[in-house]
Amino acid sequence: MRIAGGHRVGMLTGVVLSIAGALASAQTTGGNVTADLMTHVPADFPRFEFVGHAEQADLLTHYLWYHFHHRLGNGLTLFNQEYLLTSDIWLGNARPRGSDKTIQEVHRSMLLGMQMDDEGYVLTHQHFSHAHDHGWPFPLWTQSDSHPDRVKGKTFGWHFQPLDKVPGWVGDALRHWKRDEYCGEKAVSLWELHNVRSLGIRENRWHLEAQGPSPAIVTPKGYAIDAFNAPYLQLRWTRDGNPQGSSLPYVEWLCEGDAEFGSDRRVCFAPEKTPLSGECYHSILAMHRHPKWTGRIERIRICLAPGQSQGHFELDSFFTAYDTRHTINNPIFILASSRYFNWTGDVAFLRQQINRMRLALRYQQTEMGGLEHKHIRNTWPGHDGLAGFVKDADGKLTIRGGHGIGTNYWDLMPFGWDDLYATSQYYAATMAMAEIEQAIAENPGWGVPLGTLRMDSSSLRRHAEEVKKTANSLFWNRETGRFFASIDKEGRRYDYGYTFLNLDSIWYGLADDGHASSIMDWIGGKRVVTGDTSQGADIYHWRFGPRATTVRNVTWYGQGWHGPESIAWGGQVQDGGAVLGFSFYDLWARLQILGPDDCWQRLVEILAWEKEVQAEGGYRKYYEGGKRGTTLQGGGTAGGLGIDYEFFESSLVPSIVVYGLLGLDAQPKGILEIIPRLPASCPRIAVRGLLYHGVRMDVAVSGKQIDIALKDTAQDPLRIALEESWTGQGLERVDGTFLLSQPATYRFGRD
Repeated sequence: MRIAGGHRVGMLTGVVLSIAGALASAQTTGGNVTADLMTHVPADFPRFEFVGHAEQADLLTHYLWYHFHHRLGNGLTLFNQEYLLTSDIWLGNARPRGSDKTIQEVHRSMLLGMQMDDEGYVLTHQHFSHAHDHGWPFPLWTQSDSHPDRVKGKTFGWHFQPLDKVPGWVGDALRHWKRDEYCGEKAVSLWELHNVRSLGIRENRWHLEAQGPSPAIVTPKGYAIDAFNAPYLQLRWTRDGNPQGSSLPYVEWLCEGDAEFGSDRRVCFAPEKTPLSGECYHSILAMHRHPKWTGRIERIRICLAPGQSQGHFELDSFFTAYDTRHTINNPIFILASSRYFNWTGDVAFLRQQINRMRLALRYQQTEMGGLEHKHIRNTWPGHDGLAGFVKDADGKLTIRGGHGIGTNYWDLMPFGWDDLYATSQYYAATMAMAEIEQAIAENPGWGVPLGTLRMDSSSLRRHAEEVKKTANSLFWNRETGRFFASIDKEGRRYDYGYTFLNLDSIWYGLADDGHASSIMDWIGGKRVVTGDTSQGADIYHWRFGPRATTVRNVTWYGQGWHGPESIAWGGQVQDGGAVLGFSFYDLWARLQILGPDDCWQRLVEILAWEKEVQAEGGYRKYYEGGKRGTTLQGGGTAGGLGIDYEFFESSLVPSIVVYGLLGLDAQPKGILEIIPRLPASCPRIAVRGLLYHGVRMDVAVSGKQIDIALKDTAQDPLRIALEESWTGQGLERVDGTFLLSQPATYRFGRD
């Protein structure tokens, strides 16, 4: 892996520890560990205060600082942007390690810097790979089958470096295969040249010089490919000068039985840059869109400079690529941008970003089938939801190359075709855009672009309700009382007890009230699902949160992972393991469905585990050598738990206090709503060092009192919305909100 409905207050059964047990554990483990931890937290970093639970407040404060401070670095990587904006946007006086910019400034730059293609798809911005530059870094052409002799005939790739210099995972595969035919001088010797001369390999590129009109090169004989396994071609190259006139370079191909190349089998391409380009152009050719790109492709001709007779070219690589783009990029982009604007009120940002957000949603409505199907249907090549391999009764493996391509964060599993995971986020993004469009309409002074891309907020809300109704019908598994993950192209439904999927449906507001209650009864152990591998208390086997899945899965994966039975249950994040950060969604769902006492109990249990971890020297020490049943994933190693390294989403957990228990909701119309839901055992909660609309503040809440202490003068008065039962001392409601401007402590009370 890389590698709200109504409220029903109750008590989950089968949890790991009772609240008393959790507190006892915290008090008997590690001595003064909590005090020692707090010495590392900067004095001006945000802090929590829990009356009667000072140690838990300090543990959560340290947790917040630790995961913020120890990140590997904030960047353009798309998949975690909603997680990070949720975690970070409210932090005052918070700067990433080694940076002089606030975290809000960092996120602003990242969101504005994310690239979108000409069709409205937001790029994934992942690390180096020989996969589709706009998508995930695998599967690769070398993974079309499990043996190089069977790869040949399905896919190909030529990498014009010596075998020991081919970079990335493809280089690792070629060295393992010991196949030099795909690299270096051996590869060069196999190609046919037309009006171009080879100058050999220099500085890890094949150098070519034009010797006549329309210089071209042709792939070697005997290296046919299967069009289905090659929906894209990619040429990484450079040339001197610029193309003359309007002619674009192109590829032509021979299908089985063709004797000559022809213009009826031609796809043009441009010298283009992508986030991975570096010095070379990365030209991506969407071959699957051409009606004659089908069946067995015998050879391919690359015309490097049509109509020209001069030029010097350098080729880094030429290879087939699967469609590794992700369905969820566009809604994540919208949700992250929305959360940034809602908390900052940055109108300049909105003016720059709004049409990109609109285009991103329009892409989901059309290309992803949202308007037509009232849910997301991914018809991209290979995103059919089918498993990428099968095994017969004797265990013989057959790779089904090109099927089951990953489409989201859970990259080993072939979510695809009819996809609830993507539908949840589509629903949430549609609602977020409805709120922003309404705010834009009500604030003409912002000067936000309107025009042809503008969307009607009422229409968006009506469509969102259609999506919710469809999703709760189409994807609901009546037998297990939870949601299916997806429905593949052949109509099969997949339910491996995906806790993250079902909790997300509550966070995004997609699950209706009855389904949300059913989900929480199952995850909490009140309701046992017959046949599940993990039931009752065992769902919380890892203590900090529920397992990602509750049913052993050894069959439903993409082609890149065809040995799931080789790893024990719980030894892999996507099969009985867990991700720490997603405990936030568990806490949120508990708060909404089971009430604040249940949410608080679970938070205390997480903090008891956290104290034990820190007393033992941190996460890696705590799970070292698999001594607690599994190992940690991250930093290039596989494991059953996602906690550190690339798991930036661990930062999510403390935000349950801000959004949940304190009930802060920043709205695009410039209102900060506060609807607290405090547990009985913690009658007063405060967060020091919040940031809203550029103003630092402390917010403290008890049953009958809310204190908001502003540390700065607001450029425009802050509009605070409270329930009608609250009155402000010396303050009057103006259009339903209280206006706060000057540094002071503002007190609100109720009987």
